This record gives sequence, C-alpha cells and structure tokens, in this order.
Amino acid sequence: MNAPVLYVFNISHYCEKARWALDYFGIEHEARHVMPGAHRIIAKKLGAKRGSVPFLQTDDGVIAGSSAIIDWCEDHNAGKRTSLSGADPQAVRAIEKRLDDVVGVHVRRFYYSDALINAPASVRPIFSNGLPILQRAAVTLGWSRIVPLMIKGMDLGIEQGLQSRAVVEAELDWLDGLLADGRPYLHGNQWTRADLTAAALLGPLAAPKEHPITAKAFFPSTVLKAMKDWEKRPTLQFVGRMYATHRL
Repeated sequence: MNAPVLYVFNISHYCEKARWALDYFGIEHEARHVMPGAHRIIAKKLGAKRGSVPFLQTDDGVIAGSSAIIDWCEDHNAGKRTSLSGADPQAVRAIEKRLDDVVGVHVRRFYYSDALINAPASVRPIFSNGLPILQRAAVTLGWSRIVPLMIKGMDLGIEQGLQSRAVVEAELDWLDGLLADGRPYLHGNQWTRADLTAAALLGPLAAPKEHPITAKAFFPSTVLKAMKDWEKRPTLQFVGRMYATHRL
C-alpha cells in the first residue's frame, strides 16, 4: 500500500481534523500543501467528487472531506486504535454533522470577515507556508486577486462577521449545555469523532499550545476579543483538554 497523500490548506481547521484522524489511527501519510485555486484543479484531475480541501489520495481512490477521511481511517486502522464511533454511532455522527455544518463554517467566516477584509497581508504567509517555492511565489504575486475570490466565495463582510460571531456563540451555548453535567466527552465516556471534530474546528478560538498552526497565525482584533470573552467557557476549556490529552 502506498502512503496516502493528504491535500491541505495549512490554515484550514477541517484539514486539521483530517490530519488529526490520520495521526490518531497511526496511518503514515504525506501532507501536501496546495495554493488556493490550484486545489480545485488538482481535485478534478484526481477524480475527487468535491473540490475543497481536505482530500486524501489513496490506493482506493480519492476520499473527499474530513468526515469521509475519518471513515476511511476506520477501515484502515493501521495502529489498531480504538474506534472513534463511540457506543452510539448515530448520536455521535449527529453531533459531528452539526459541528461540521454550523460551527466550522461560522468559525471560518468570523475569522476571515475581519482578517481578509482588514488585514489580508497577514493571512498570506499562513497560506504560503509549506508550499513548493513556485507555488509560494504564485501566492505572493497573485494574492491581490486571490483575496476577492475568497471574500466572495465565503460571503465575507463586517455584517457577515457579526452574524457568524452570534452563531458561534449560540453553538458554544449548545456545547456548554452538553458538558454541563460534568461528562468528560461530548457523548458518553469515550473519546469519539465528535470530540475530535469539536476540538479541531474550535481549535483556532482556543489556540492550545499543542495546535500545529495557531502559534503562527495572525488573529484580528475582533477574533482576539472573542477569544478573551470566551476563554473560560466550558467548551473552550474542553478543547484545550482534548488537545493536551489526545493530540500527541
């Protein structure tokens, strides 16, 4: 079996979710950084069903999306690690889906609605990090054209950022409610894909020291204020524990 290749944006929290799953299951892989725009061309060339990162090139074909990558990892559990499905896979999947569809989307929109509009130059180095030299140069030279496409594609703006902040806060209320009874994990007493997903997608707001990217990231003022406002919330404390305990 050839080592799978994981195509990523360095900054993406969905890519962090996929990386974490591959690491957890002990699956040797190559993380290949790609530049915005080129990822869609690569995905199409490889036959991926969707163009967004992450996608995983394997001997079985291309696996697109972080949740599908976890499914693939479960089937190729090289380290014979405990399954992430939990005692009630349907309930765990429901939490994961809400995190993917709501939390992850609005954390990203909240961050970029400030960073890409007010300080786009601060974001470019994170996207450039890890790229081959020619792609890195292309990102630098083309950044002024890339930024408007990202703003349009993610529907960014000051008002949109405020909307997404409100959504994230409501989702933190929901997650705080799940943790209110003192449970160690989001569902039951076992580490599951729901916990991994929550930690990866909220990792940029908690900025735990074990996170591979946040130490190098630029945080705009609105995001820094939210991080300060939310840092004592049970959910962000939970994210810190998940990184300290499971992101080895």
